[in-house]
Amino acid sequence: MAVKSYIPIRRIKIYWSIFLERKLLKKHFPFMKFQIKDGKLVCYGHFKPTDYSPIFSYKVEWIPGSPPKVFPIRPHIEYDDDIHMYGDGSLCLYYPKDFIYDSKSSHIYETIIPWTHEWFLFYELYLIKGRWLHPYVEHKKI
Repeated sequence: MAVKSYIPIRRIKIYWSIFLERKLLKKHFPFMKFQIKDGKLVCYGHFKPTDYSPIFSYKVEWIPGSPPKVFPIRPHIEYDDDIHMYGDGSLCLYYPKDFIYDSKSSHIYETIIPWTHEWFLFYELYLIKGRWLHPYVEHKKI
């Protein structure tokens, strides 16, 4: 009697989603580096908003079924109520009531990465002007 190997369908779908997302990111952002570990896609990228800007390095972590999280790496950006970050140090890129990240209809390359680059540009403007200039919904830490 032959023994059948069993791979849960859910696990196949998770890894298929991760490999698809990685392929799309590689195509549109070839400078990024990737790791896949324990059902999580981790992407490393960088962005320089202007010729006078520092190079901002960041990490994107994504587990299928949950929204991606973006963490600035260099330069270190300290949490502040006035800039759009969450308490865990990740960037606030969209208002969750206006946009729900769904990997079936959204992809990291067309949403999260461009929004991350835009966030760094507005962060630089914040450093110059002293206030966040991009439209936002108030969400200060209580």
